[in-house]
Amino acid sequence: MNIIGISVINCIFCWSIVALAICGYLLTLKRKKEKWPFWVILAIGWGFLAVFETIRLSNVPLNGLQITAAWLTSYLLVMASLLLLFLKFVQIKARK
Repeated sequence: MNIIGISVINCIFCWSIVALAICGYLLTLKRKKEKWPFWVILAIGWGFLAVFETIRLSNVPLNGLQITAAWLTSYLLVMASLLLLFLKFVQIKARK
């Protein structure tokens, strides 16, 4: 598989995770009547990566610093969202 094919698959995957995170936020808000910031931060984190992949597909020249910044920002936001999810589960477990 060539590089363009891999970038297209990555781009589709990233945008689908963004859409699923937004749907998760809306479903949690509708069913539990709670706002979980985990979903929003997860969508933003994957959104950074999705925008980066879209820019790469449009053949815009990027230097190493921009690539590193996009990956690092995305990684940190996704890790922060997982930490928030873990803390939310601990909070729910403590209530029971």
